[in-house]
Amino acid sequence: MWRAARRAAAALRAIHDEQVLMWELFCQSSRVAIERTGPLAWTPSLDGRRLTGSHLPVPGDVGTGNTP
Repeated sequence: MWRAARRAAAALRAIHDEQVLMWELFCQSSRVAIERTGPLAWTPSLDGRRLTGSHLPVPGDVGTGNTP
């Protein structure tokens, strides 16, 4: 009896893991590129999502002239 229960639990765990993987891959493949409206954006990388961009002005950029 216990052996059958353990086998059923292991089978359900394996099915769950496969479904989670399927949904993760589905979500990753159906992403739409979002245009950046600001200077910072989250971009995918091999280590996970990474914040890229810059919030500092470019050196030599002609601005309003009221820099501190």
